[in-house]
Amino acid sequence: MRVTTQMAASNLVSNLNRSYQRVVRFQNELASGSRLNRLSDDPAAVQRSLALRSELRHIEQFDRNIQDGIGWLGLAEKALSDLETLFMEARGLAIQGASSTYNAAQRQAMANQVDQSLEHALALSESRHLGSHIFSGTRTTAPPYVARRDADGSIIGVEASGDIQGDINREIGAGIVVPVNVPGPEVFSNPPAITIPLGRVPDHLAPTDVEKLRELFGDDARITLDELTNFLDATAPDTDEMSPELGTHLREMRDRYAVRQTNPFAALIELRDALRQNDTDAVRGTLGQLASMRDRFSAVRGSVGSRVHRLESTRGMLDRVAGEMKSILADNEAVDIAATVVNLSQEQDILQAALASSSALMSRTLMDYL
Repeated sequence: MRVTTQMAASNLVSNLNRSYQRVVRFQNELASGSRLNRLSDDPAAVQRSLALRSELRHIEQFDRNIQDGIGWLGLAEKALSDLETLFMEARGLAIQGASSTYNAAQRQAMANQVDQSLEHALALSESRHLGSHIFSGTRTTAPPYVARRDADGSIIGVEASGDIQGDINREIGAGIVVPVNVPGPEVFSNPPAITIPLGRVPDHLAPTDVEKLRELFGDDARITLDELTNFLDATAPDTDEMSPELGTHLREMRDRYAVRQTNPFAALIELRDALRQNDTDAVRGTLGQLASMRDRFSAVRGSVGSRVHRLESTRGMLDRVAGEMKSILADNEAVDIAATVVNLSQEQDILQAALASSSALMSRTLMDYL
């Protein structure tokens, strides 16, 4: 086949372009630090990199969700801790107020202190995280509770401002959702229904009394506080419905669980009013309610703490996964500096040699043929 001057020139230009493209590619790799600057560089590696970067973005979003959730739960835990301390102090005042060593003026001073604790409890119920009320359920723009006051400005009752139920969830993993708020009723409202496990009977009850329990309340021997109260109110102690020992046991169970049928605001209002009225028996009657409130705060704090621990553990796991993915991504994209420098130097030498040979090969011009 006859090779014409035009064919030789065309091949020369093509070869020089390919060599120059390789020089430019090696220079881009050194400048960017990545060997994947175009999809055509390594399609399989580009696909792996895109998948890894997508997963890293998801992890970063999960991490932001976890940080936000820890903020919500951390503030709720602090509010519950303050409430627990507040009720510990209130119970100490109740113990003092129930003692005969204090007079009416001293109990009035205690009542004023309890009244300030009541105001503080209301303020804690309005705690906000980044402008959102943490105890308002999904109605985060409004305070959860509203106080009713008398002519002197003292709180005489506290009511929910609306529906303050509902969870605020954060996704901390693919399909893994955790509630990060504490609905107000779990802390500040009366419990909806208190179930009494009557099956846990003391040893001193006779077998016939145990059978009577199952006959009255079913095999599981569980009953709500309201049902038990209604049953005892409708049953005279000397009837054949139950023995005196069983009646005493049921009344003790009712009294033990009745103190839970209250809320922090009502308990403090009752204590304050009893102190103001200088009624030591009424003050003594609030001790069980105050202790019950502390138990409730402690239980809710335990639930909050377990969720915080879960979020922190998940964040640690995500950090480890993200670190491993970044290492894989670096191995997949990072350029070998030493090898690329050598390749660039070799390609530059090749390009210079090609240019030199082309000048010798294509040195003739039209003037040589004239």
